[in-house]
Amino acid sequence: MTQMQIEERRVGDVTVLRLRGRLVLEEGEAPLRAHIDGLIAEGRTEIVLNLHDVNYIDSSGVGSIAAKFLSVRRRGGDLKLVDLSDRCHHVLDITGLLPILMPVRTEAEALRSFVVKA
Repeated sequence: MTQMQIEERRVGDVTVLRLRGRLVLEEGEAPLRAHIDGLIAEGRTEIVLNLHDVNYIDSSGVGSIAAKFLSVRRRGGDLKLVDLSDRCHHVLDITGLLPILMPVRTEAEALRSFVVKA
C-alpha cells in the first residue's frame, strides 16, 4: 500500500495540508499526526486540512483528526476541514463529529475564517 501523501503550502500564518490517499491506521494517520505535531512545535496552529482526495478513512483516521483538532485548539489555534470527499463526510457524520469539526466547503472559506478570527 502507498502511504498517504501530504502536500503542504502556507498562506500567511495558515498552513494548508492537502491529503491524498487512505487515512487509515499507520498508513495515513501516523504520518498525518507526525506532520501536524511538527507544525505545532513550530507554533503553526492555524491549519486547514483539505480532504478532497482522501478516498478512504477508518476509525484511526477519524481519531487522528479529532486528536489533532484538540491539540491545535489547546494551543490557541484552529484546524479547519475543507472539501470533504463523500466518504469522509459520511464517516464523520456517523461518528457525530461533523457538528464539532464544522467542515467548510472551500479552502478560500477556511482561509477567510482565520483572517476574521485574528
